[in-house]
Amino acid sequence: MVINKGASDTIYECAITVSLCLPFALQEQVISLSAEKCAVACRKGMKLVHQITLHDKIVNININININININIRTANTQEVLSNEKNIIQPSRWHYTIASLYSDNHHWISIHGFECKASGERRIINYTGIIRGATQRLIKQELNHEPNDALIDELNRTLHGLLYGNEDAHISRLDQMEYQGLLAEMEKEWADIKKEILQYRSSGNNKQRLYTLSEQYFAMADEAVDIAEVYTEEIVQQSRTFLIIVICAFLVVVMMVTIFTYQQEKRRRRLLEAEAENRRKSEQLARQAQLMLMPINEMTELMYVADIHTYDLLFVNDAGKKLFDIKELTGLKCYKALQGFDKPCDFCPNAKLSKDETYTWEHSNPVIHGHYLLKDRLIDWEGREARMEIAFDITESLQKKKELEQRIKRDNILIDCIRELYQNHHTVDAMNHVLKLIGEVFEAERAYVFYMENDEMSNIAEWCREGITPEIDNLQHLSRHDYKWWFQLYDEQASIMIRDVRELQGDRQAEYELLSGQKIERLILVPFERYGNFGGMIGLDNLSVEVFEDAEKFLRTFGYFIMLAIRRNEDEKTLYRLSYMDTLTKFYNHNRYIQDVEEFSEKETTVGVAFIDVNGLKEINDRFGHEAGDQLLQTGAAIMQSSVPEGNLYRVGGDEFVIICPDVEEAEFRNIIQKLKDTFNREECKAAVGYEWTHSCRNLKAIIRSADQKMYEDKEQFYQQHAEAGRYRH
Repeated sequence: MVINKGASDTIYECAITVSLCLPFALQEQVISLSAEKCAVACRKGMKLVHQITLHDKIVNININININININIRTANTQEVLSNEKNIIQPSRWHYTIASLYSDNHHWISIHGFECKASGERRIINYTGIIRGATQRLIKQELNHEPNDALIDELNRTLHGLLYGNEDAHISRLDQMEYQGLLAEMEKEWADIKKEILQYRSSGNNKQRLYTLSEQYFAMADEAVDIAEVYTEEIVQQSRTFLIIVICAFLVVVMMVTIFTYQQEKRRRRLLEAEAENRRKSEQLARQAQLMLMPINEMTELMYVADIHTYDLLFVNDAGKKLFDIKELTGLKCYKALQGFDKPCDFCPNAKLSKDETYTWEHSNPVIHGHYLLKDRLIDWEGREARMEIAFDITESLQKKKELEQRIKRDNILIDCIRELYQNHHTVDAMNHVLKLIGEVFEAERAYVFYMENDEMSNIAEWCREGITPEIDNLQHLSRHDYKWWFQLYDEQASIMIRDVRELQGDRQAEYELLSGQKIERLILVPFERYGNFGGMIGLDNLSVEVFEDAEKFLRTFGYFIMLAIRRNEDEKTLYRLSYMDTLTKFYNHNRYIQDVEEFSEKETTVGVAFIDVNGLKEINDRFGHEAGDQLLQTGAAIMQSSVPEGNLYRVGGDEFVIICPDVEEAEFRNIIQKLKDTFNREECKAAVGYEWTHSCRNLKAIIRSADQKMYEDKEQFYQQHAEAGRYRH
């Protein structure tokens, strides 16, 4: 069998490369492997085992055909020697190691140098060389008339394995295009050689032809070997480069681990130093805490410390012990001693506390009935996480604060009341609204306003709390003569403040029965002026006793604005009458007529319009005077008012009137007009009437003009029938 020198050389080189990674004492033993031994291993397809010994460590260097180099270090007293060579060396100092060798006998380190792809390619080179040499041998045997079919079968299997791979023979396919192309040609050439062999065996005439084919086949095989060797050399070089990279990476990892270990050690030392420093500070703080107890016990404010997990009281200063009558802290819970509860407080601030900030809050204590400003903070107290709280008594300040808040609240209510009275022109509605505000702020059951007019006083506005019976309907037109005592006080501008109506029994029995009948237990009545005289009063029933004085001052101030609102309401009514009412007939005047026509014109509802002119007014004025003419107009207005109770009536001129009836059906409107005409015909006051009805107010002005025209026609007909009246108007 032909031995390929390239494969054995490569194995030998790999052995030398691995030796460089070993301790100095082992390098010479690895290098002592001869190329010849590697070649033998390559030829036989077996492992070459070289065993060396260091101290009690046995190092096995396994070199096989796959170029898989293993270095195993393990403890053994005896080791089976697989080769015939055994080199024993004396103990020496290791100068370099790939990894740390553990001194105990229970650990071993296996360092795999690399398993390079080149092993398979070297085998391919060998088999290609085998084909080259075996073919020459076969031709020689055939030419010497020594047939060897077994060799032919072996060459068939080898060539087929090189082309397609053969796992049984450990032949892998070489993925190299040029090499595979040459093998394909060799396969064809081999087929021709086999044909020539068969022909030569039968005839013996083509000896020269067989020899020529064998030489050509030898050249092709030789070329294939060269191609495979070049390709394999490239693979080996790549494997060497990869091995170097892996070794460098390993060294980097080792260096990083070393640095990391060093840093961790430094960190551990720092932590130990910090722990020692913290322990020293804790001891120092404990000593300082003991020193602090002296001034803390001298504090007038309550100060205590409680465990936030168990709620155990750990410390209470002397002021706290005296305030809560605490004798012994052992087993005492903060919620029981300080709040009187049997379980932790729902409002406990433990979850809101931190060591970096002070939590400030307020609380009213149910045990000592005081209000306190509390400042809480998390602290370490003798190794326990605890809450320290300092309590400042602000009960008096809180009372003043509440009084100020109540004063501000009442001032705001007063402003709201004034605003309501000013903005709401419906005085009674405005009063009902502000009475509700006043009654609620003074916690009364009833608030009301009485107004004096023509020696009679009436309840004009009232608010009652839910469940309280209103009395407004029972308090109308109260005479001065029936309530002389009340009015005497009112005339003196004195307020009536009754804290308990039972005090009226006997001397003021009538007043007592009046108030007790309304379930009034206490009340305040404050009068207000009207043009310098008694104009009315504002009252509160069953209000809170604590606010009596404040309520009286508030109602006096409010009464002034009530009077202003009433005056404004009266002035507005007077101004309204002067602006929109005809003083003679009490009908709307021409100003209101123009305004209403514009408003009605924007609606879609049905409407009926009547235009009326009183006949003979000028003759009456000329013959009997204007008073008689005014009386005639009033009579005509009364007829219109009685005939059209639901319509809007306007006096638009001296003797001209307009009636507008919105939302009326045509038949109903015609009946109204007929009733109006019949009434005028029966009375001495005569009038011309023109009317019109339509489905929509959108054309109201046109409807009015049409009704006006019909009124002229009716008037002309009237004067034609009554020529003695003189003339008629166009």
